[in-house]
Amino acid sequence: MSRFRKNSVKEALDNLPSGVCFFDKNGFVTLCNHQMQRIVFEMTGKDLQSLLELEHDLSGNEVVLLKDGSAWRFSREKITTDDGTVYTQVTASDITELYLRSKDLEEDNRKLKEYAERMRRLSANIITLIREEEILNMKMRVHDDIGRSVIATRRFLQQKRPMEELDLTEWKNAVRLLKRETEMPEEQDALAGLMTSAYSMGIKIFMDGELPQNPAAEVLTAAVRECMTNAVRHAGARELYVHLTCDDNTAVAVITNDGAPPEAEITMGGGLSSLNIRIRKYGGSMSIKTRPGFEMTVTVPVSAEEAL
Repeated sequence: MSRFRKNSVKEALDNLPSGVCFFDKNGFVTLCNHQMQRIVFEMTGKDLQSLLELEHDLSGNEVVLLKDGSAWRFSREKITTDDGTVYTQVTASDITELYLRSKDLEEDNRKLKEYAERMRRLSANIITLIREEEILNMKMRVHDDIGRSVIATRRFLQQKRPMEELDLTEWKNAVRLLKRETEMPEEQDALAGLMTSAYSMGIKIFMDGELPQNPAAEVLTAAVRECMTNAVRHAGARELYVHLTCDDNTAVAVITNDGAPPEAEITMGGGLSSLNIRIRKYGGSMSIKTRPGFEMTVTVPVSAEEAL
């Protein structure tokens, strides 16, 4: 009966798809199935003799790749029988599918890094193109204004009219545009960078009005950027609407979006809290409404300097 039971256990062990082997307290093989013998033979070219040899062949590796492309994970544990005898059980599990998937994931991550790098370079190019387009448009306007001014001045001189009747409006407009080109690059860069970020995030920004031509524009741009990020992340928005008004004292930005309205009152997280601190340091204020939809209103003085 004992022999029958032992043979039955050995037969069941040999039919397992995993490799299984037991070693006695001295590290010698007491029971090993066919799968484990096959795996070890393919690894080393020899039969399994002892636990010490197996550990030497594994060299600390848990996963072994065989020539047939299969991957096997080795694990070990102590087994104690009812009579107190201690054995060491070593198991080799087939993880080929998991291993191949991990390799595919590594390849996907590599491709994502390459794609992210291409997007970074594309974003940099977009900023340059937007800046060049703005400069070109400004130069065209200056060219047209100066051209009209030259024609008007020539006719005025040909008519020999008094100089005090000469209209200098076009000349002043051209000079104003030239001064804006040379004095306000930071605001233009901030706006170009904002539009580039929106493009990469898949959201369109519709601006009604113009940013003030002073450091207040940076604070308002930061508010638009934070709203844009939150609108995409939390509301699934595709469009952001910015209504800008400005007078001699204050600039106001009212920011809304076409995304889902907030399900609950908005709490000041890291981004909004930092934005609120920055606005207050600048001497401005920020308010948020959630019904019927999200609406942020930012008011900043146009003549202040941002505190460090």
